[in-house]
Amino acid sequence: MDERLRPFLGTWILDPDTSNYEQGSVPWGGSLKIVEKNGEIGFFMKTVEGEGETVEANFSGIPDGEDRPMPQNPFADTLSLSLNTDGDLVSEAKRGGLSIMVAKRELNEDGSQLTVYQTVHLLDAGSFTNEAVYMRAQ
Repeated sequence: MDERLRPFLGTWILDPDTSNYEQGSVPWGGSLKIVEKNGEIGFFMKTVEGEGETVEANFSGIPDGEDRPMPQNPFADTLSLSLNTDGDLVSEAKRGGLSIMVAKRELNEDGSQLTVYQTVHLLDAGSFTNEAVYMRAQ
């Protein structure tokens, strides 16, 4: 495993007060767990939405920048995961070769805060970026 990935691993707690969403409402709360197993990075997200509904989403990828098939996903057909030159962990989902979602995960200097900038591209409505701020769980 690339050692630059290690600081991203662990459990993160959403800070709704410092998060900012252009699309939809900021969840009441949530968590993000990032794990590594056999060179693959897994993301396990859970949020509590404004109506009290719990939403879960999970995905995984190999952080090598290659587009890989996502056969079980109704929205995207490929996903790539990579570290960019700034050391951010970036995933990109595509459908028919077109980027439909990019998520950039950026750590603060001491690794205690993770900010996820998720940009969704909608053909009929433009692009929207949600900024979710997470604090490392103790």
